[in-house]
Amino acid sequence: MKLNIIYAAGILLLMSSCEKAKELRYDSELSTLNIWLGANTEVQDSLVYNYAFKSLNESDTIKFRVRLTGLPSNEDREFQLKAVSGDLERVKEGVHYVFPKYILKANTYEGIYPILIKRSADFTTEEARVVFALSENEYFKKGVSEQSNMKVILKEEFSKPANWDVDPFPYSRLSTFFGAYSNVKFQFITTVIGRIPTFKVRASGVAVPPEEVSYTQAQYWQSRCKLELAKYNSEHPGEPLKDGNELIVFP
Repeated sequence: MKLNIIYAAGILLLMSSCEKAKELRYDSELSTLNIWLGANTEVQDSLVYNYAFKSLNESDTIKFRVRLTGLPSNEDREFQLKAVSGDLERVKEGVHYVFPKYILKANTYEGIYPILIKRSADFTTEEARVVFALSENEYFKKGVSEQSNMKVILKEEFSKPANWDVDPFPYSRLSTFFGAYSNVKFQFITTVIGRIPTFKVRASGVAVPPEEVSYTQAQYWQSRCKLELAKYNSEHPGEPLKDGNELIVFP
């Protein structure tokens, strides 16, 4: 009798071990993707995209990061995103954003990928939001809830820099280099120099980047803007760059 009990207990223990082995085997084969905005390892679940602070180019990109939970594959695997919530009547794929083809490369755990944001004037009076998430497929399931959604707020809200018309010594005001402020000019400068013109120009002493730039650097950007404006106007005969009825000019 005692031997039978020991035998039965052994069978149950063996069956339990097999079940656990199956679970472990299943877990090791399960691939989930955690996603978050930005290219850093620090998790960011939301982002404000302000068209006013972007260039006049037809499209721009925002970055998001992907990290695999599970074992990597020895083959490339495709994944997709989708919009799951937000102002989906106002923010539309193909009109305001585009998903390129996403591939998690073989034998890799993570990667950085773009979402293309298309230039639009649809958010000048009211901002809109859209939430992106992984579109599950045969390769990947969603990751942990804290790293499964990415909220992007789209808006166009200009704010004239406080130091545009006045900036006490040892700084020079931005209008010295760029002239009278306008929203179109603000974006044109951003397009030409590759950064938002909200920096301070140090006229004396050593500039401390990234908030400050030297007087010489500002003069160089002024020259670049004048050249690029002349090029733009020559390429658009009869349609020079304007903000409303006002011609864009640089001193």
